[in-house]
Amino acid sequence: MGVREKILKVLESIPQGVLYSTTDWHRILGEDKREIRRTLDELEAEGRIEVVRSREGRKDKPLYRLRR
Repeated sequence: MGVREKILKVLESIPQGVLYSTTDWHRILGEDKREIRRTLDELEAEGRIEVVRSREGRKDKPLYRLRR
């Protein structure tokens, strides 16, 4: 299973409408951080996931949601 499939599997397990935040994608997926970041960016560009960046608080910790 590739990085893309692993990310989508994690996000599919989250209830619809819930935003998911983690700085531990690499620990959860067992993959390289750069590969995970590139894949998250690709999924966002494709419209598969929504990335919400906080205007307040930690701007470096975006929230993720699968687009359904």
